[in-house]
Amino acid sequence: MDQFYLKNAALYQTYVDKVDPTKPQAHFMNLPPQPAKNAADNSNPNMTISVRIRPMLEDDVTSGFPCAVYPRPHDPTTKHQTIDLHDLYNHPRRPRPILKSSTHKLQNVFEAGASTAQVYDEVVRDLVMSAADGKLGTLFAYGQTSSGKTFTVTELQKLAVADLLDRHAELHVTVVELAGNVAFDLLNQRERIAVREDASGTTQLVGAIEHQITDKDQGIELLEKAMSFRRAAPTLKNPASSRSHCICRIKVTQPDSPAQGFLYMVDLAGSEIARDVTEHGPELMRETRENNVSLSVLKDCIRQRALAATSKKKVHVPVRGSTLTKILKHVFDPEGSEECKTVVVACLNPSLADVASSKNTLRYVELLGKID
Repeated sequence: MDQFYLKNAALYQTYVDKVDPTKPQAHFMNLPPQPAKNAADNSNPNMTISVRIRPMLEDDVTSGFPCAVYPRPHDPTTKHQTIDLHDLYNHPRRPRPILKSSTHKLQNVFEAGASTAQVYDEVVRDLVMSAADGKLGTLFAYGQTSSGKTFTVTELQKLAVADLLDRHAELHVTVVELAGNVAFDLLNQRERIAVREDASGTTQLVGAIEHQITDKDQGIELLEKAMSFRRAAPTLKNPASSRSHCICRIKVTQPDSPAQGFLYMVDLAGSEIARDVTEHGPELMRETRENNVSLSVLKDCIRQRALAATSKKKVHVPVRGSTLTKILKHVFDPEGSEECKTVVVACLNPSLADVASSKNTLRYVELLGKID
């Protein structure tokens, strides 16, 4: 497929240069778009969906791949921002390839020039402050391998720790890696731990150590230490792709309040397409399958939890479907008294070579923000 894109890169660019996304055109597969009102009516009020577009990789630029991800100018009168994806399709009954485009509506879009601090200020700080107030907050970063998830989450963790310490909060941090269905403590030299339910039904990380953070430098050192123990393996797109989910749990206590808040910052394993796994051995293929299953279960849990918030009937949330959702069980508990706010940051590589993965990522996160 890469060779097809490279061969037709100039033609593709001429197509894109002529696009007027404000007018109905045949190459947009999902036009006419839904009115903004409808999009807002079935949104999940406790779920914020954001997209971060990473800069084009140098290898893509030098190889000749054009950009496929085009954010539209933000309209301040709407509650969403729009991204157009342009793909090239080799139509069997046409003499030349044709353009196929799709449009996606998200709450926030951060273009390649946006800093991590900007992402934090606009969509993450409120989540962190919720934990400081004794509530529950969760951040998920989702996207294909080599889309900038790990960088984004690691930097957001550092900003969150600094912000909480500035507010004189007492912090205890645990960092856990899930490789397949096996859990490891990344702050204890990757020692294996057990994920078990206690007699009350609460999920416990048996063997994981909580580390108190007393200053910013110590917090940064701890987080960097955890990342140094995380498992990685090469893929076609990334020589050191994370092969796991990574969960950073920050317990927040205020000196003048008995309430205890929790902030979960989750770097999900990269979603992979066929070309990413062509050189995987049996072990990596097994992990890829298990990671994909857990991502699917996570989506189901988020959607079912949103339904439970509005339904008068009991809604089943499949938290036992994966180790990932077992650890985050209380986040999705439909009978829990705690209100959980969630931020999803979808990370995109804008190259045409990755347009299929970008489309899948956007479809996935769009679903997460819907109640029905």
